[in-house]
Amino acid sequence: MQEDDKKKQKYKIEKDKIFCIGYNKSGSTSLVYSIHELGFGPLMGFPAGETLLPSIVKSNLCSDDTFTESLLEFSETANLFKDIPFSLPNIWKIIYAKYPSAKFILSVRDSPEQWFTSITNFHGKITTITSWSAINETIYCYPKKLKTNSFFHDYMTIINGNSKEPYNKTTLIASYNKHNDEVITFFKDKPNFITINVAKDSDYQKLCKFLDVKSELTKFLHMQSDTIKPKVGTETLPYNQRNLI
Repeated sequence: MQEDDKKKQKYKIEKDKIFCIGYNKSGSTSLVYSIHELGFGPLMGFPAGETLLPSIVKSNLCSDDTFTESLLEFSETANLFKDIPFSLPNIWKIIYAKYPSAKFILSVRDSPEQWFTSITNFHGKITTITSWSAINETIYCYPKKLKTNSFFHDYMTIINGNSKEPYNKTTLIASYNKHNDEVITFFKDKPNFITINVAKDSDYQKLCKFLDVKSELTKFLHMQSDTIKPKVGTETLPYNQRNLI
């Protein structure tokens, strides 16, 4: 059998869209690849979603019709989504309005402090996280021809733009908590939503039940980020070097 045919047959369920809407570094990579292993897909392409960041910043955080159109067009390219742009504040509202019967999964860490440590440790491997000007110097993910602020500057503007320091612990944790609280409050009692902590083995069976599938596995696949080295001046890093777990 041709490899392409095998890939086509891999997806047991293609009709359901699944949006993983937890913040980056909340366990989203382990979550989405565990879902993918259960037979759901196809998975969104990378880094196409991340290159929507400049338009999100320009559109005043999603209040622009042109951006909304681009987002919804991108959401038609696959059935399984994670991280940027779907992990960003308020994006899930646009997606829900378009796909109210889709499945939404919020990935969370054991504590906000654990998430803060995860994102600062990971970003600190790639860029200097001390100031807005410092993170604007690292060329990462965006094509060089894109005349904007850096990826990190845009990303941190969206999730922590009111802070004098991009990685201020108090304001960054407040952003994480606000996002989670808003999502949980909105989806309360809705059957197409769950929260998942990939560190809890019991949540794996919770996921399987939610997706109405059975698995011989007893816990999540844990995808670890590779060792990252900054490639200043290059267009992007290979995706297998940039799993934002």
